[in-house]
Amino acid sequence: MSRHVIARARAVHRQIFAGADLRTVLLAGSAVLAASSAHAQTVQPQATAAAEVDEVVVTGQRLSTANAIEAQRRSGVVSSVISSDDLGKLPDANVADALARAPGINVVVNQETGEGEYVSVRGLAGTFNAYSINGVRVALTDPDSRKMSMTVLPPNGLKSITVSKTLTPDMDGDAIGGSVNFQTPTAFDFTKPVARAFLSYGINDRAQEQGEEDGSGQIQMDFASRLSSDSRFGAFVSFNYGKSNSLNEETENDGEWEPYRWRKDSEEAIDERSMYLPGIDLDYRRIEQERFGGNFSLDYRGDANDFYLRGQYSRLERTGTNDYTDFRSRKTKRLQQVDVENSSLIQPDNAVVGFGAKGRIYSYTVAQMKDFDADGVITDADRQSSSSYWSLFGRSGVWKPETFQFARTFQTLDQVSTLGTINLGGQSRLNRLTLDYDLSYSAGEKGGPDSFSIGYNCDACSAPFNQTGLLWSSYDPRFPMPQLPAFAQSAQNDPNLLPYDGGGRSRDKQTDARTAFKFDAVYEMEGVVRHLKAGVKVLRSEREYDATPIWGGSFDNTPLDGKSLGQSGLIDREVGSVLNGRYYYGAILNRDRVTAAIEAAQKANPVTYSYADLSSSDKSGEETIYAGYGLASFQFNDLDVVAGVRVEHTEVSNTNWIEDGAQTGFGDTDSHYTNVLPSVTAVYRPSDNFVYRGAIWTSFSRPEFSNISRGVSVGRAKPRPGQTLGDIVSISRGNPDLKPAEALNLDVSAEYYPDRSSLVSIGVFHKKIDHFIFTNGSAVDADTQEGTITISQPKNGETARITGVELNLIKSFEGMGAPFDGFGVEANLTRQVSEAETGLDYRKGRSISFIQAPDLIYNASLTYQKYGFEARLSYQYQGAYIEDLRDNAVDKWVQPNKSLDFHSRYTFRPGLTMDFDVQNILDGHRYYTTKGESPSYQKDYMEPGRNFLVRLAYSY
Repeated sequence: MSRHVIARARAVHRQIFAGADLRTVLLAGSAVLAASSAHAQTVQPQATAAAEVDEVVVTGQRLSTANAIEAQRRSGVVSSVISSDDLGKLPDANVADALARAPGINVVVNQETGEGEYVSVRGLAGTFNAYSINGVRVALTDPDSRKMSMTVLPPNGLKSITVSKTLTPDMDGDAIGGSVNFQTPTAFDFTKPVARAFLSYGINDRAQEQGEEDGSGQIQMDFASRLSSDSRFGAFVSFNYGKSNSLNEETENDGEWEPYRWRKDSEEAIDERSMYLPGIDLDYRRIEQERFGGNFSLDYRGDANDFYLRGQYSRLERTGTNDYTDFRSRKTKRLQQVDVENSSLIQPDNAVVGFGAKGRIYSYTVAQMKDFDADGVITDADRQSSSSYWSLFGRSGVWKPETFQFARTFQTLDQVSTLGTINLGGQSRLNRLTLDYDLSYSAGEKGGPDSFSIGYNCDACSAPFNQTGLLWSSYDPRFPMPQLPAFAQSAQNDPNLLPYDGGGRSRDKQTDARTAFKFDAVYEMEGVVRHLKAGVKVLRSEREYDATPIWGGSFDNTPLDGKSLGQSGLIDREVGSVLNGRYYYGAILNRDRVTAAIEAAQKANPVTYSYADLSSSDKSGEETIYAGYGLASFQFNDLDVVAGVRVEHTEVSNTNWIEDGAQTGFGDTDSHYTNVLPSVTAVYRPSDNFVYRGAIWTSFSRPEFSNISRGVSVGRAKPRPGQTLGDIVSISRGNPDLKPAEALNLDVSAEYYPDRSSLVSIGVFHKKIDHFIFTNGSAVDADTQEGTITISQPKNGETARITGVELNLIKSFEGMGAPFDGFGVEANLTRQVSEAETGLDYRKGRSISFIQAPDLIYNASLTYQKYGFEARLSYQYQGAYIEDLRDNAVDKWVQPNKSLDFHSRYTFRPGLTMDFDVQNILDGHRYYTTKGESPSYQKDYMEPGRNFLVRLAYSY
């Protein structure tokens, strides 16, 4: 009997290690040991013993699932783990898309590429989370944010991703949502030398249909080996390179939806049941992305000391263009009521009593309308007040745009992002005392080549565009259709109607460099107190942002001087339709010709910018964090308890351009604060099958770097002819008085592990957040082309509460009768409710759901594995949520997002596999937002098409 089991175990060993890779080795090795151990303890009949060995030989996607389940079961906190194999199971473009398949996590999409960029954990936006690679806090390269842009990281070359949803004192405390750690492999994750290669090729069907570049490809190579006869030294290295082409098409609201009746300002309540659309853009984005990088790990494992040197580098180079057309009603000057609250006046069309040298003569008295030219009569000459869409500037005004524009604009979307980390450290074991130490550096950069833009606009035209405004048909609210009058039908078809409207060239770059040292000491004890642990950490971050205008102005003295778009020679070709034939599109521009034209105009018409123009958006900052903690781990039979406290002290210094009357130029803003973070975590394991967890913990979130400065950032439109700088369209102000957000968190969960490849769990969580941070924007009237300027400033809210439940099911039907033995199911669901009080006067009593907190998220997968074939059909749903706050308490909402994806794999022999994947089978949207929660008022609707991918993997 014993010889039979040993023979089977050896056969399994030979089968597994013939093509060993990380996924196969880890669990299969433990499976063989478990089988041998079980037989040694109890002698079973031959048939039963053989059945037990068969049950633990797990490979393929069941193996990756089992690895992730085991990591979650061992964890001391509430967590979700995505294994290396799961990261390659679906055609996710980057790690954000991969993370979105874990319980309680939703993805925030990059509107330009259609890829996931940021993640929200349990309804907490990206800025509320902590991000690490191999425990190293990564550099953050968004100029105004602490959230991590994940577009630079491909979902390969990683060992796992762990999302910790509760914290213990030995973890960084600035993670109200959770802590996300990307872990790379080491040679000690393998039992023998390994070499692996992955090749893939795919297409984007939307790009293919439009005749654009549509291909994508990727290569990855991994090597792992122990370097000495006693296997104390190990090295792992991985390289990857990928290139992809895609096209996305979007209809985008141009200007906020407005109420039928005139609104006084951006804070008063308006009627959401009747709102009107100023206009839309149709975007046609062509994107090419290259990603390359890799990681390495050098390790020494000794009897008393372990040492390591680990590094990672990723680079994303994006080359893209966006052509967009613009149908929009324009604001025009209106008669202004003396008493703007008077709602009884007749409409101007009904008040015309004659015509004269000053245009129409109205029946209004000077007591009713402002007589700007002081001639005692109200005429068109008195239309000198702020621009408006409404018939009158005052309560009697109703929606009546009087002119519209049609424009075509081209802009480049180039970007270069890099992220690198390196850390050196180790562990020393001195009897009962264990010391861990780590010195790390992380650097990131986001910026890239110069940005070019050019526009042709009928604003300078006369008839037909100045004779009427636009109305819209929204039979399908995703696709508003302009109702052009008959005499304006040629607007979108004739580029000769469009004169030059301006162009520009600029560049920007953001960098972040982080240096950190941490030291931890653990003293093992006997009895109820299992061990004591204490540690310190120092982290310093240095950030810089530079934005530079290079040129903006006219095409005077160039071959394009005075020429319309149709005469310019810039047109590449005509696109007949977009969004599956719903719209005619028209001319798209040639990138090389546009950049050459702007460079020629720059030489012919050089622009000199002032020091203030060149410096006003620049900023830099330094942040130093000092942290220390102490904890005790207790063990009461099957109950483990960790209790302790962490203290983090933060010092921030920012340098920004300041214009406040008393000072013009660069100025400094300093801030410092201390957070004390106690916590208690308990884990009860009554058996191998059940784990119960509970935690009461505190956490916080630091304000964004730029938010606590006194600086002002100015956003501008592209310069029009005669301008060196375009109109101001937005102003962002800092807030030196911001406090960090602070949270009290409660978590309880129960987990059941019926077998190695199955899990059933339920978790309940509650968060109370004080001083949460949000950005509030409001539009003010201004003498610009748009007629308004949006002014935004970060603020502390009052209190927010989030309560939710997470359900997770993973079940393999292995062992059941055919044909069910090949199938399995995986499903998770997060249901949460939230409310937040902003503290803004005009929102008093009108709580909102927490920003970026969907009420429902779920994933469901049907899996199959048998005869060397694996398949997974996955459906993902992300409910609606507020993206950001907008005027008049009618906020911008992201509508539900749904995706159906397919993965398949065939194993020709151990170590040689081929995959075929399809992303977005239903060809649905990737980004759909609205003004308010109702889908009736579209703001952005973007479709990226389907992606098809074939992947070949070989290992030995």
